[in-house]
Amino acid sequence: MSEDNEPRKKRLSEGIEIIIDEAKSAASQALSGAETMGESLKETLQGALSARNNVVMVRLNKESLIKLDDLVESGIVSSRSEAAAFLIGEGVKARSGLYDRISEKTAQIRRAKEELRDLLGGGDVDEDSLPAATSKDEAGDDKP
Repeated sequence: MSEDNEPRKKRLSEGIEIIIDEAKSAASQALSGAETMGESLKETLQGALSARNNVVMVRLNKESLIKLDDLVESGIVSSRSEAAAFLIGEGVKARSGLYDRISEKTAQIRRAKEELRDLLGGGDVDEDSLPAATSKDEAGDDKP
Protein backbone atom coordinates (compact mmCIF):
# COMPACT_ATOMS: atom_id res chain seq x y z
CA MET A 1 0.00 0.00 0.00
CA SER A 2 2.87 2.34 0.57
CA GLU A 3 3.53 2.13 -3.15
CA ASP A 4 0.02 3.47 -3.80
CA ASN A 5 0.68 6.44 -1.49
CA GLU A 6 3.89 7.52 -3.23
CA PRO A 7 2.23 9.19 -6.28
CA ARG A 8 -0.31 10.76 -3.99
CA LYS A 9 2.42 12.13 -1.68
CA LYS A 10 4.33 13.40 -4.70
CA ARG A 11 1.23 15.24 -6.04
CA LEU A 12 0.55 16.65 -2.60
CA SER A 13 4.14 17.82 -2.27
CA GLU A 14 4.03 19.43 -5.73
CA GLY A 15 0.73 21.11 -4.85
CA ILE A 16 2.20 22.51 -1.65
CA GLU A 17 5.22 23.84 -3.57
CA ILE A 18 2.91 25.54 -6.08
CA ILE A 19 0.92 27.13 -3.26
CA ILE A 20 4.11 28.33 -1.56
CA ASP A 21 5.43 29.78 -4.84
CA GLU A 22 2.11 31.57 -5.45
CA ALA A 23 2.11 32.92 -1.90
CA LYS A 24 5.68 34.20 -2.33
CA SER A 25 4.73 35.85 -5.61
CA ALA A 26 1.63 37.45 -4.08
CA ALA A 27 3.63 38.67 -1.08
CA SER A 28 6.28 40.13 -3.37
CA GLN A 29 3.64 41.93 -5.44
CA ALA A 30 1.95 43.23 -2.28
CA LEU A 31 5.26 44.52 -0.92
CA SER A 32 6.05 46.19 -4.23
CA GLY A 33 2.58 47.73 -4.31
CA ALA A 34 2.91 48.96 -0.73
CA GLU A 35 6.28 50.53 -1.50
CA THR A 36 4.87 52.20 -4.61
CA MET A 37 1.83 53.44 -2.69
CA GLY A 38 4.06 54.74 0.10
CA GLU A 39 6.26 56.61 -2.36
CA SER A 40 3.21 57.99 -4.15
CA LEU A 41 1.73 59.19 -0.85
CA LYS A 42 5.04 60.76 0.13
CA GLU A 43 5.33 62.56 -3.23
CA THR A 44 1.76 63.80 -2.98
CA LEU A 45 2.34 65.06 0.55
CA GLN A 46 5.59 66.77 -0.39
CA GLY A 47 3.91 68.49 -3.32
CA ALA A 48 0.99 69.63 -1.23
CA LEU A 49 3.15 70.74 1.67
CA SER A 50 5.73 72.55 -0.44
CA ALA A 51 3.19 75.26 -1.30
CA ARG A 52 2.69 76.23 2.34
CA ASN A 53 3.45 79.91 2.82
CA ASN A 54 1.21 80.86 5.72
CA VAL A 55 1.77 80.35 9.41
CA VAL A 56 -1.15 79.65 11.74
CA MET A 57 -0.83 78.97 15.43
CA VAL A 58 -3.40 76.60 16.93
CA ARG A 59 -4.10 75.00 20.27
CA LEU A 60 -4.91 71.29 20.14
CA ASN A 61 -6.44 68.83 22.52
CA LYS A 62 -4.39 65.82 23.58
CA GLU A 63 -6.06 63.41 21.14
CA SER A 64 -5.32 65.63 18.14
CA LEU A 65 -1.72 66.07 19.25
CA ILE A 66 -1.30 62.30 19.50
CA LYS A 67 -2.57 61.97 15.90
CA LEU A 68 -0.02 64.55 14.73
CA ASP A 69 2.75 62.76 16.57
CA ASP A 70 1.67 59.42 15.06
CA LEU A 71 2.06 60.89 11.56
CA VAL A 72 5.51 62.21 12.43
CA GLU A 73 6.65 59.00 14.13
CA SER A 74 5.46 56.88 11.20
CA GLY A 75 7.65 58.92 8.85
CA ILE A 76 4.73 60.04 6.68
CA VAL A 77 5.58 63.65 7.53
CA SER A 78 8.65 65.16 9.13
CA SER A 79 7.10 67.59 11.60
CA ARG A 80 3.98 68.45 13.55
CA SER A 81 3.53 71.43 11.25
CA GLU A 82 3.46 69.19 8.18
CA ALA A 83 1.11 66.78 9.96
CA ALA A 84 -1.29 69.61 10.83
CA ALA A 85 -1.19 70.96 7.28
CA PHE A 86 -1.84 67.47 5.91
CA LEU A 87 -4.80 66.83 8.20
CA ILE A 88 -6.33 70.24 7.55
CA GLY A 89 -5.98 69.74 3.81
CA GLU A 90 -7.58 66.30 4.03
CA GLY A 91 -10.43 67.72 6.11
CA VAL A 92 -11.07 70.44 3.55
CA LYS A 93 -11.10 67.87 0.74
CA ALA A 94 -13.39 65.56 2.67
CA ARG A 95 -15.90 68.36 3.30
CA SER A 96 -15.46 70.18 -0.02
CA GLY A 97 -19.23 70.46 -0.56
CA LEU A 98 -19.63 72.26 2.74
CA TYR A 99 -16.73 74.61 1.98
CA ASP A 100 -18.17 75.35 -1.47
CA ARG A 101 -21.43 76.45 0.19
CA ILE A 102 -19.52 78.51 2.76
CA SER A 103 -17.57 80.20 -0.06
CA GLU A 104 -20.81 81.07 -1.87
CA LYS A 105 -22.29 82.62 1.26
CA THR A 106 -19.08 84.49 2.01
CA ALA A 107 -19.06 85.90 -1.53
CA GLN A 108 -22.67 87.07 -1.04
CA ILE A 109 -21.70 88.75 2.24
CA ARG A 110 -18.74 90.49 0.57
CA ARG A 111 -20.98 91.76 -2.24
CA ALA A 112 -23.54 93.06 0.25
CA LYS A 113 -20.83 94.85 2.24
CA GLU A 114 -19.43 96.38 -0.95
CA GLU A 115 -22.92 97.59 -1.91
CA LEU A 116 -23.30 99.18 1.52
CA ARG A 117 -19.89 100.86 1.24
CA ASP A 118 -20.80 102.17 -2.21
CA LEU A 119 -24.15 103.36 -0.94
CA LEU A 120 -22.80 105.14 2.12
CA GLY A 121 -19.28 106.04 1.06
CA GLY A 122 -19.99 107.85 -2.19
CA GLY A 123 -21.78 110.82 -0.63
CA ASP A 124 -24.62 110.32 -3.10
CA VAL A 125 -26.88 108.79 -0.49
CA ASP A 126 -30.55 109.36 -1.22
CA GLU A 127 -32.06 109.74 2.25
CA ASP A 128 -35.44 108.57 0.98
CA SER A 129 -33.95 105.24 -0.12
CA LEU A 130 -32.64 104.44 3.37
CA PRO A 131 -34.84 102.40 5.69
CA ALA A 132 -36.76 104.44 8.23
CA ALA A 133 -35.11 104.59 11.62
CA THR A 134 -36.59 105.76 14.88
CA SER A 135 -35.02 108.61 16.78
CA LYS A 136 -35.95 110.66 19.81
CA ASP A 137 -36.93 114.26 19.30
CA GLU A 138 -36.06 116.93 21.82
CA ALA A 139 -39.15 116.19 23.89
CA GLY A 140 -38.23 112.52 24.17
CA ASP A 141 -41.07 111.31 21.97
CA ASP A 142 -40.38 108.63 19.42
CA LYS A 143 -40.41 109.79 15.80
CA PRO A 144 -40.72 107.44 12.84
